[in-house]
Amino acid sequence: MYHPALSLAAVFLSARFCRAIDVYLYPHSSPVRHSILSVDDASAALASHLGLEAFEPVHEDMYVEQTFVGHGWSDALLLSLEDEDAWEVLGSSEKPSFILQNPSSSHVESLSSVISTFIHRAGHVYSSVLDATSSHEQIQSLEAFFSRAGGPSFAAAELTMLPELRQIYGTSSEQYESAVRQVRQLIERVSADNRIRLAVLTYFPSPSSTFHRRSLAARQSQSPLPPDHLPPSIPNGAVSTCFESADTCTNSTNLCSGRGECVAVSKTGRTCYVCACSATKTGTGNKIKTDYWVGESCERKDISGPFVLLSGSVIAIVLLIAGSISLLYGVGQVELPSVLVGGVVNGKKD
Repeated sequence: MYHPALSLAAVFLSARFCRAIDVYLYPHSSPVRHSILSVDDASAALASHLGLEAFEPVHEDMYVEQTFVGHGWSDALLLSLEDEDAWEVLGSSEKPSFILQNPSSSHVESLSSVISTFIHRAGHVYSSVLDATSSHEQIQSLEAFFSRAGGPSFAAAELTMLPELRQIYGTSSEQYESAVRQVRQLIERVSADNRIRLAVLTYFPSPSSTFHRRSLAARQSQSPLPPDHLPPSIPNGAVSTCFESADTCTNSTNLCSGRGECVAVSKTGRTCYVCACSATKTGTGNKIKTDYWVGESCERKDISGPFVLLSGSVIAIVLLIAGSISLLYGVGQVELPSVLVGGVVNGKKD
């Protein structure tokens, strides 16, 4: 059964990559005849390996003769990695099963659309499906899923934790090396299990996505709290500077000057994108300074808070002083009670 409306080739094309995507299939016995495939052939080969060939047309000339029937596989796992992380996880000796040919001149932002498409398709074929891309503990979530899932199971994840840790802590950090070990051990365990079909996609990210992570890492290093703990503020008069898309907003504002992110807002009956500015914290210990930012691209410090606080304090002090003087003046004009006056003893005259 072939569903042309769900052609994975269209999803690969919409992902917009410029460097080739390497595809690693486990177990290694791949029926693919050629090492470099077009988008159509690559999507068909990947879908066939993951048990989702019903959604793709069959290209018979790209397969070799198979000498056995019935693999006994019941589960499947799809992972995507950036090239730099794949080098650390898979090593230089591991060779891809095939390479996805370059169809365009653009860069990959991510393979999230490919992951989402496979997740959607797997829901029609497998008993249990997991998308672990947004999970805080991706590896633990995948292992727990396969250990408790009953019946044919499918899981997929874009391993975003690796580039994030690499940008924040560096490739030599314990945090990054520990995450690399976890991913490597997961791949080794899964590839050794003949019941699970595994596919790993590796790609070279676009400069804009790399810049975004570096800006995020810089903001996180300045603040002890994650960005989502900081209250965002949408600039006043944002309707006149609303951008049609998130990419346009990001490029026009230089990623909100690295002090926020582009978010969708609905104003005057239309949806557009503006910068939602976050607070930044600098310093350490008792000398932490918090700055809030405003403007079309979060380029100006928000001084309204300190100004209101200072003005309110000055006004309160002035009113307190005026009230004290008025009270003292009023008390001075009041005559002493007769009881107090009668208690006054005149001096004795000789």
